[in-house]
Amino acid sequence: QFLGHTMTLSRLPELLPTNLSEKQKKLYDQIVAGAKDSSGKPLKTRVNEATGGLLGPFNAFLRSPQLGEDLTKLAEHLRFGDLEAPQRLLELCILRTVQRTGAKYALWSHQKLAAAAGVPADVIETLSQGRDCKECQSLDARESAALALSDALLEAGMNVSEATYAVALGALGERQTF
Repeated sequence: QFLGHTMTLSRLPELLPTNLSEKQKKLYDQIVAGAKDSSGKPLKTRVNEATGGLLGPFNAFLRSPQLGEDLTKLAEHLRFGDLEAPQRLLELCILRTVQRTGAKYALWSHQKLAAAAGVPADVIETLSQGRDCKECQSLDARESAALALSDALLEAGMNVSEATYAVALGALGERQTF
């Protein structure tokens, strides 16, 4: 079961931990250890609990351990690097993006990460269903500005109006707007 549906997450056969090479096992351990919430608490969003195999793109990463390691480091930097943005704000934008792009595994895993970062359940549900968050009263001005900017960037042409940019710049500052 995945997001309420029975489905295959990948066309690639799941690689099980017992069958991994030394390089694959090292990467597997890094990927499993890297799944944590904003406070550093480990989460089990990357592992199939029934088999121990990796979910989503992480199963594919094992097929090329060096590339997989580089991609894992990039993903960790994007989520936990020096972005100066609170994890809650990042998770709001990630949820909007993965819902709009149809990334089902990422939507599922980031629903859990968003909850762990303090995003209210009604906001997670609204974003997960692709609805407008204007009715979500728990969002502050920064979060609303970040979502408006995300929405503009996710539209065809990625045209951000001067008004949307000005609101984002005022609420988030240059670095977080970038």
